[in-house]
Amino acid sequence: MMIGSTSACIRCKGRGPDFRRDDNSLMVMLLLLSAIILVGCQGRRGTASDKEMSPTISDTTLPSVKYAKGFRFEKDPDGILLIFTDPIKAGREITRYRLVPRDSKAKAGVTDIAVPVTRIAASSTTHAGFLSAVGSAKQLMGCNSPERLFDTLLFNRFARGELVRTGRDQGYNLEFLIASKPDLVLKSGVDGQFVPDPRLAEAAIPVMYVLEWMEPTPLGRAEWIKVFGMITGRITAADSVFKIIESNYHSLADKGHRAPEKVKVLTGNVFKGTWYMPGGRNYMARFFEDAGMDYLWKDNDQASSLALSFESVVYRLSEAPVWINVNVDSISRLIAAEARYSIFRALKEQRVYSIFNRTNPQGGNDFWEGAVVRPDKVLADLLAIAHPELMPAHNWNYYKPLVFD
Repeated sequence: MMIGSTSACIRCKGRGPDFRRDDNSLMVMLLLLSAIILVGCQGRRGTASDKEMSPTISDTTLPSVKYAKGFRFEKDPDGILLIFTDPIKAGREITRYRLVPRDSKAKAGVTDIAVPVTRIAASSTTHAGFLSAVGSAKQLMGCNSPERLFDTLLFNRFARGELVRTGRDQGYNLEFLIASKPDLVLKSGVDGQFVPDPRLAEAAIPVMYVLEWMEPTPLGRAEWIKVFGMITGRITAADSVFKIIESNYHSLADKGHRAPEKVKVLTGNVFKGTWYMPGGRNYMARFFEDAGMDYLWKDNDQASSLALSFESVVYRLSEAPVWINVNVDSISRLIAAEARYSIFRALKEQRVYSIFNRTNPQGGNDFWEGAVVRPDKVLADLLAIAHPELMPAHNWNYYKPLVFD
């Protein structure tokens, strides 16, 4: 799988609760205690407490959107409009949804989603990562290829039969899905495929096409946590988690920008004779910039992957000191796959890194689940790769250095 693509069955902005002043001192103390407990209930990956809930949708203040290009919120007389736009082609609206209370009447011309959603079917482990981050893991009732879930709680729910298989990769088993009656189906949006199967519409099951993978920046991808917070009734939690991510990311990026030398980076490897690398407008290119790396295709205006020949990569990057995002877990296997890799300096000096640090025996990889929500942790790894002197005693999150086996 190429870095920058979607995964099969593929983590704070805003204020806390608005506690009004009360002359009853006991009530004030109880409210303050509740606030302290809420802050202290951040779980794994900076996730939010399952018990935290936002006000009803009609009372919800619209969250700000600072980095994401693919969605915005607008007030509607009966709820909130969630409008999805093309992150690449500015001004192009793709689709819109109306988030309404459960007792609302349907409105023509827009897809209604009754919130908070309590039974969600997802086509991607990335969606599961967002749900876990806002404390809504229990609201995931089904997933495509659930054996690839990395989150221990979610995987154990699948093993116990509490979380069901709704399909494989990006394809749903529609008959089973309709029989399972989820409140909402999540799909990774692919351009030109934003029309749900009519059988789902007949069963009154709304489909939301999630576009986080199209975002050109890591923080833009992570900000989709606010969409998941809104649909699950945990927008306050989503804002809080994102504020932590945002602060951490900027602190790390500042280190990368101030690094005196930009380290040339080689990324990816050959697949069926072609070397694929992210375009200059891909979110990985932004990661490289913020990590103090020199990416040779940073000025390219393409968001999708670039298809390059082996020879052109050797010509330009044979002396690159670091090599990341290879799709094997040892240098020996890398050479076994392609003997010509031995020419690269990074391999000779054993500065080769994969994204397989957090995996499970079933093929689940947290890089396509939790890492999408936690770009700050990804950036910490990349900084440690490019500038280890800036990250002393770093503990690897999603990346790991490869060795001979």
